[in-house]
Amino acid sequence: MKTLSTSKTSNLSLPSGSYIYSLRPASDCLAAISSDDSLRAFDLETLKLRPGGVLKQVHEGVTCIKSIDAEGKTLATGGRDGAIRCWDLRSGKKVAEFEAGNTDAPILSLDCTPHRGTIAAGTELAHSQAALIMWDIRSSNKPQLLYVESHNDDITELQFHPTDRSLLLSGSTDGLVNIYNTNIIEEEDALHQIINHGSSIHFAGFLNELDIFALSHDESLSMYQLANPDKDVEEPSPTIFGDVRTKLSCEYTGGVLRTTEGAVIGAGSHKYTHQDYPSMLALALNYFSKQQLDLIPLRRAPEWHFDETSNIRLQGAHGDDIIRSIYADERHNVIYTGGEDGHVRAWKPPEDIQNLDTCGTVKTSGKSRDRTLKDGRFKPY
Repeated sequence: MKTLSTSKTSNLSLPSGSYIYSLRPASDCLAAISSDDSLRAFDLETLKLRPGGVLKQVHEGVTCIKSIDAEGKTLATGGRDGAIRCWDLRSGKKVAEFEAGNTDAPILSLDCTPHRGTIAAGTELAHSQAALIMWDIRSSNKPQLLYVESHNDDITELQFHPTDRSLLLSGSTDGLVNIYNTNIIEEEDALHQIINHGSSIHFAGFLNELDIFALSHDESLSMYQLANPDKDVEEPSPTIFGDVRTKLSCEYTGGVLRTTEGAVIGAGSHKYTHQDYPSMLALALNYFSKQQLDLIPLRRAPEWHFDETSNIRLQGAHGDDIIRSIYADERHNVIYTGGEDGHVRAWKPPEDIQNLDTCGTVKTSGKSRDRTLKDGRFKPY
């Protein structure tokens, strides 16, 4: 295990009590959305705000952020006001807006595919429907696709396939992860695969062309494979880890990041447990906070497993607050974290971490989250 220390910290001039929801790379900076409904662009090296880098009230309840173009010059945000807005970071101006239309529902998830010029959004359940909506970026007047029957609860995750951009993954609090062929308009025909994870989806996505992960709000992790279009081929059995808090001796997870060798899961802890030390010592140590986040590799050789010999520890993490977002900047060899303490922190990693995918930002819902534990787990929102 290798332990890292914070190299820089910034509160991005946020109001007191604000959370950082999500971090996203832009063309020559990093962007953050936060609980004060702002979008803030800041320097990668100094963590200082760029001139004109604060866009206030981008939504009434901002929830998610993604890059529209490959260069990261334009960012898309979604909000609980049911709108998606596109922002040019150079001018600080809104350049496009898309609305959920008749669904009139809050936007909870978002993804973009620059090569196809497409924005996809997932909504909260409203009027007995949870909608997956797609627009052509060049025409914001009318959605080009609308799926409303495949999920019966909030759509919390969306991700396009890394190579076949016609395939779109969705995850929902109904416990399902769906894969769609978005070249097909009819929803029933478009549904390529249904994965029943069995509990409310917090994070889900493609790790490569074939492997899919799902991590629920109760911290249960499983690995699946994309279905073969040949119906005669039997799907491989999933790898089911169950509640990873017990396996990894942590209190919460910070999501899953793609890597060239598999994946990395963020495992956060605030208190010592009997798994760390004998019970009486753990009780004594709880007068002090554990305060750490471990980045633990997930490898497939041949079965998926945690490689706890190669952990990277972010010592101190964000104190007693939850880390909401993790971004690994491969080019500059830095890990960035954003937390419920309203701070962004930069960590200088060893060479091992250089293979982390630069698109590996972990997202969380934009709804306000209780800072305390409820029934042994953190509330979904």
